[in-house]
Amino acid sequence: MTRLDTPLTLPSGLELPHRIVKAAMTENLSDADNQPTVRHEALYRRWARGAAGGLLVTGNLMVDRRYLERSRNIVADAHLDVAGLRRLRAAADSSPVIAQLNHPGRQTNRFLAATPVAPSASAAVPMMGMFARPRALEPAEIETIVTGFGTAASLCQQAGLDGVQVHAAHGYLLAQFLSPYVNQRTDSWGGDVAGRSRALVEAVRAARASTGPGFTVGVKLNSSDFRHGGFTEDDAEQVIRLLVAEGVDLIEISGGTYESPALFGEVAELGAGTNAKEAYFAAFARRARSAAGGVPIMLTGGIRTRSVMESLLDDGGVDLIGLGRPLAIDPDLPAKLLAGAEGTVLPRYTLPTAIGFAGESEWYESQIGRLGAGLEVKPNLNAAVAATRFVTGELGRGISARRRRARLVKALPGT
Repeated sequence: MTRLDTPLTLPSGLELPHRIVKAAMTENLSDADNQPTVRHEALYRRWARGAAGGLLVTGNLMVDRRYLERSRNIVADAHLDVAGLRRLRAAADSSPVIAQLNHPGRQTNRFLAATPVAPSASAAVPMMGMFARPRALEPAEIETIVTGFGTAASLCQQAGLDGVQVHAAHGYLLAQFLSPYVNQRTDSWGGDVAGRSRALVEAVRAARASTGPGFTVGVKLNSSDFRHGGFTEDDAEQVIRLLVAEGVDLIEISGGTYESPALFGEVAELGAGTNAKEAYFAAFARRARSAAGGVPIMLTGGIRTRSVMESLLDDGGVDLIGLGRPLAIDPDLPAKLLAGAEGTVLPRYTLPTAIGFAGESEWYESQIGRLGAGLEVKPNLNAAVAATRFVTGELGRGISARRRRARLVKALPGT
């Protein structure tokens, strides 16, 4: 019987003392040059204190400085302060740390990039007018982005991190390539599942080729986009088999995009309000487990109670339990669960979907910011206030730092 406290060794050799993982969440704590800060160190020191030695996955590190998910993401390119990232790793003490690597593609807000990029010139992300219509990437640009994943992985290994996770979920660029709704290319980067998977597979290969033995390379993958004409569970099963052939060490299952925010439980298939299902993507877990062979499967999204966690593990469809938002309001939760606690209940939001999504995201990000500042969380933070902070914060920081980003991009090798 697999329990929460059962150890697990990944194919890379990375030893995990138990089955609870801190999943990635946007931190937005870098400085104006997108470098790690003392706030990251304080945050990971706090999470490590409650993790009982468990795996910590960082908030996404960007592989392309021109296109950010948020204004204060860390950017892992030639300008990266490796020593600063090394201090983040040291702050986590005995907890293993892997960095999530990402490119947002069309999910780059207009304050950060006037014209975002995507596999095809698709429509803008419809969210309060914050996103512009993207242009299609040229083949050479795709190859440069793929190389960026390899560069970022190498820098993370130099900083002493234990691995990286290539982000191909939640509607970001590699997920956009996977989705036939967004990717309408007819060249070798589009078409069937193999073509639409090429960018992801090449990114994984780049990360593996640029790092040494024993370095973990994982992938975060959608079970589905939860939209008509998008990435399906049948597609996901095929992609998992391709990733297994590439020798990945861990596959995390999630779901949804900004347009269909299943990651927050806000799609019809998952229920709503008090009827919302726990473990949003568990129905796909057994298919994923079967397709993955010996590669561990991590499930993230809506998992809240110890009984459900143990059921998922004991059922054999899941090897690791990913917790995101619960650790933004209770960083000691892993240790509590291992000691026998039942779990936690998260706040729910009643704002309209687009505003509510922004408000909910910023609500948790604000709590992360407080932890990074050495403060306790603030459970009574108003969601509408959080949504306003999201818009005004990205507007101010995004526009004010444009010239700084442009100068740093110009100074990159090969530009």
